Amino acid sequence: MTAPPMRRVDLVLSRTDEEVYEPDAVADAPLVRFVAYLDHEHVFGWVHLTADRLTDLLNANDELRLADAQLESLQNGVAGLVDQLVVRCRDLIAVVADPPRGDERLRRRTRRHPVAIRSGSYLIGGHLHVAPGADPLASVMERAPVFPLTDAWIEYWSGGERRHESSGTILVNRDRTDSIRIVTDDDLADGRLQP
Repeated sequence: MTAPPMRRVDLVLSRTDEEVYEPDAVADAPLVRFVAYLDHEHVFGWVHLTADRLTDLLNANDELRLADAQLESLQNGVAGLVDQLVVRCRDLIAVVADPPRGDERLRRRTRRHPVAIRSGSYLIGGHLHVAPGADPLASVMERAPVFPLTDAWIEYWSGGERRHESSGTILVNRDRTDSIRIVTDDDLADGRLQP
């Protein structure tokens, strides 16, 4: 039996000095900020979204070929630019998901569950959305590997300093998690949830 062909999407990440979102300025696809967390570095840039949601794009492809990417080392905090970089989606730990959100007509009623996720040196907190009455942890195992957390934040060490970054939505790669646990909303408050 032969393996299925590898799926790769080419993303051109354009650097910008301003953090703006301008969907009307893009003719073929919305431009969204791309911030990915990997084992030893972060990748920054902007990407034309060619799927309904960034979650769909990441779950549908095996690799991302990034052009004009900015990398920041977690070891020493030094940032640099690379002309081209291929990132395997299975290596992504988390990705910040900026607007736009998916088609509102496809949304269904869910219940929010506060969760804490450990992945290597990262601690991620946020709300997992599942169908009412469903077991939240079982739901994570039944869905595609990359899933969203809302009202989310991520903590990590970079260049010897602890960093805490909040985001509306963070996409987490279930296959890279060490643990996922249900917590309380109070636990998610800044500084209350310990590694």
